[in-house]
Amino acid sequence: MKKIGLILLSISLLTACQKEVKTAFVKTETIFKEYKGVKDQEAVFKQKQEAFTKKYDSMVKAWRKEVVDFQQKAAKMSPKKAQQKDQELYQKQQIIQQMQQQEGNKLSAEIQKQTDSVIKKIYEFFDTYGKKNGYKYIFGKNSTGAMMYGDAGADITDEVLKALDAEYDAATKKDTTANK
Repeated sequence: MKKIGLILLSISLLTACQKEVKTAFVKTETIFKEYKGVKDQEAVFKQKQEAFTKKYDSMVKAWRKEVVDFQQKAAKMSPKKAQQKDQELYQKQQIIQQMQQQEGNKLSAEIQKQTDSVIKKIYEFFDTYGKKNGYKYIFGKNSTGAMMYGDAGADITDEVLKALDAEYDAATKKDTTANK
């Protein structure tokens, strides 16, 4: 009887000493789709992409007009002059393509750099958020199957998104005030 009492006492002490590990998950696709920082970044890059496209569309349009004009006048030109004009148009085409490729690469690099910066901010936020709210683990749930199931009660996506947006709004407001 004494042994049973001692075993029960030991079990209840072990149970009382064990801490519950606080875990949760977030739907990463929702964070990367709904976070204001991502949305603002996408809007800026959409504008840059549109300006890039407009610039090169107008250059290509002007070049094509020159080609059409040349084709209409080529029969009246001397073979030497026609060949010179043809070479000139070919060089213009090459220059436009090179400029387009260089600026396109530059824009892509800028987009990647900014994307990496936003991702870094999100991960830094999770470090702070997890520590501040007593989480041992915060898992990311996504369509690639990294986490196949999460109890709805452990889903803190909306809570995290609100806090992340609030931090972004505060930083944006601070930047705006500092720039005035």
